[in-house]
Amino acid sequence: MRRGLLYAASIATVLLLWQVRAMRVDTPVLFPYPRDVAVTLFELLAQTATYRIILHSLFRLAVSIAIAFFSGVLIGQLAGYFRPLAHYLTPVVAGLRSLPVASLIVIILILYGRAASIYIIAFLVVFPLIYESTRQGVLNIDAGIIQALKLENVSWIDKLVKIHLPLSYPHIKTGLLQSFGLGFKVLVMAEFIAQAETSIGRMLYVGRVNMEYDHVFAWTIIIIFLVVLMELTLSKLRRST
Repeated sequence: MRRGLLYAASIATVLLLWQVRAMRVDTPVLFPYPRDVAVTLFELLAQTATYRIILHSLFRLAVSIAIAFFSGVLIGQLAGYFRPLAHYLTPVVAGLRSLPVASLIVIILILYGRAASIYIIAFLVVFPLIYESTRQGVLNIDAGIIQALKLENVSWIDKLVKIHLPLSYPHIKTGLLQSFGLGFKVLVMAEFIAQAETSIGRMLYVGRVNMEYDHVFAWTIIIIFLVVLMELTLSKLRRST
């Protein structure tokens, strides 16, 4: 109960500051009032096209994360098992993690164009998370188990499927769950810069170009809601497994 009141107070504070700022600017075209954004938000939620746009963006996110998951788990397992491979990949993974997202988006757009770049950008941001989590999961397997496996006549595939994957699963799960929120925010940024058709980022771009800032604010609220929904869902999944 107390937590809910604190959440409500926090939201009320943000709305109050927003209202005060809008009154000081007093130019709804440039900085809309909360009331105007609320009206626009409900109008968007009443349109079927809004949900189609959201689903398109979520589909891109799902495809990118699926590819990053399978490749990240496979390569992460190999890197955890073969140390030279881990050293070989370290500069690449470190570079991807430290490269500014804006620079990455521009580079990928130049190389691959708008159609494929959205998926590639989201993949390149999510892959290091899943790869490193998987590798750390392998490295944290008890040394006694590793030594015992070396004495057994077990194929590498059997070791991977029956031993390494189950024992490194907690780390893999953590990396996967962390990738959704980050991946979605980066995806929307990439859609905005690439002006991807039928996308949340595209709607932000159109709103900015047409100076429909009530639409920009409304879509931003939708993005926040989707990210919070993802975080809550994934948090429940983390506790239940």
